[in-house]
Amino acid sequence: MKHLILIGLLFLGLGSIEAQTIDKAELAKNIEALIPMAVNDTTPGLIVGVVHKGELIFSKGYGLANLAYGTANNPNMVYNTGSVSKQFLGYAFAMLAVDGKLNLDDPVSQYLDNWPSFKHEVTLRHLLSHTSGYREAYTMSNLAGRIIGTDKLSREECLNVVRKQPELEFVPGSRYTYNSTAWVILAEVLKKVTGEEADQWVSNNILKPLNMNDTQIESYVGEVIKNAAESYSHSDKGYTNEKSNRAIFGAAEIYSNIPDLMTWVMNYDTAEIGGKAVNKLFLDPFILNNGKSSGYALGIGVGKYKGLTRYRHTGGHEAFATQLSYFPEHQLGLITISNYGGKGWLATSKIADLILGEYMKPSKTQEDKTVKVAKKKLKQFVGHYISEKGNDTALITLEGDSLRGDNEFTLIPTSKNTFRVDNWNGKIKFDTSNKETTLTITDGDAVSYHQIDSWETSKSKLHTYEGDFFSEELETTYHLKVTDGKLSIHHRWLGEIELMPFANDVFKTNWGYHVMFNRDAQNQISGLTLNSGRTLNVKFDKQ
Repeated sequence: MKHLILIGLLFLGLGSIEAQTIDKAELAKNIEALIPMAVNDTTPGLIVGVVHKGELIFSKGYGLANLAYGTANNPNMVYNTGSVSKQFLGYAFAMLAVDGKLNLDDPVSQYLDNWPSFKHEVTLRHLLSHTSGYREAYTMSNLAGRIIGTDKLSREECLNVVRKQPELEFVPGSRYTYNSTAWVILAEVLKKVTGEEADQWVSNNILKPLNMNDTQIESYVGEVIKNAAESYSHSDKGYTNEKSNRAIFGAAEIYSNIPDLMTWVMNYDTAEIGGKAVNKLFLDPFILNNGKSSGYALGIGVGKYKGLTRYRHTGGHEAFATQLSYFPEHQLGLITISNYGGKGWLATSKIADLILGEYMKPSKTQEDKTVKVAKKKLKQFVGHYISEKGNDTALITLEGDSLRGDNEFTLIPTSKNTFRVDNWNGKIKFDTSNKETTLTITDGDAVSYHQIDSWETSKSKLHTYEGDFFSEELETTYHLKVTDGKLSIHHRWLGEIELMPFANDVFKTNWGYHVMFNRDAQNQISGLTLNSGRTLNVKFDKQ
């Protein structure tokens, strides 16, 4: 009997999903209420599209697509989708793999000439899943003084970033670190396999067969894209029509509109192009070396949102900001594209909440559990911490009877060594069992930090860090000088970047980079290592 009841409940649940109808007028009213306050008929804005069970049930533009001519944003115009473009190349690799033209577990070096070998082999699958350990060309170009979006970045330069890389940043497959350079490499591999440029192959084998006739791929800087919107930022000076000085398909460069993108997301279900085997491979998340899911398949994120399966990707290029989400269990696709950067951002999750709220599970929140921890115990956790990658820091202080993180938030104890923060679902845990105190921050993934010696305040000490530091990898020199009591990097193209002391030999910058100074056997400074979110262990030798 219990078995029959469970089966009955299951079919009742499936029936409710199948029978779901959406009040289009109510949906339109609710979406209107979500439009950012910064958007109006005189500003840039965004376009929004909703597809349900193959039907485009909402499609509208807000604000202006072109300020010079007063042209309104229109869902039928095309917009640069940024990194949302990656999934088209990912799908192409799934098609070629199923056809036997390549194997995703082949080494990259099998397909490219003059390609470096490292201690660990990097495969095509690693490239497709952001788990390769290769350098990220965007960060490396910025560090060399070539600012992305302003200075030209060529496909060959992206490849040379990896060719000059002294070692992998991590063991392939051990870590997910978003990397657009990998997709430039993939475009080269596709060309080698098919004899056709990647943008042409994708257009001929995916876009045209799906009748995505308005979608265009920018293949060179300045190429005329028909019926394209512009994108804008705003400052005290007024509006700026943002432009990019790169056009490298693979990582980005697809211009599309709401009707065409809705056709694309429906292919997740229908597999009209490629077939079921290709679709399955395309949507299969990469499993990391530790057995955990990376949450990323072949150019598309695959995970859960409030209990519902969701395929998702975002993209940013110039001042365009794109979001694509698809809920396969409900055949619901959501697209928003801003041409006003963050000011036109409308999270697709908010629209999903409107439509699918009754099927969602409440977001897990930390319990309001609080325990009393003695002040003497809390003092053990006070200090300066740096992440195991060297690309993030944490400052723990004691104010009254409470710990504070980075002087911004209070740590609320849930046990003698674990803490939570209001309005955040993560957990902070301290470990003093070893000689060195560590902390672990868990918010999905767990990131470990170890305690380091605090900065000894002394202006004269800063002068010991002065000198010229050369990176053979970047072919550039940083001049470190102390001026008005502040240590800064000086560079012809980058200008002046202040190094703010965090701990002994560890400095932070406003650019998101962390600098660690290296010392020789005589305890003299011999060089520095620079780390950021996407790029690790860029070394400079003191001259």
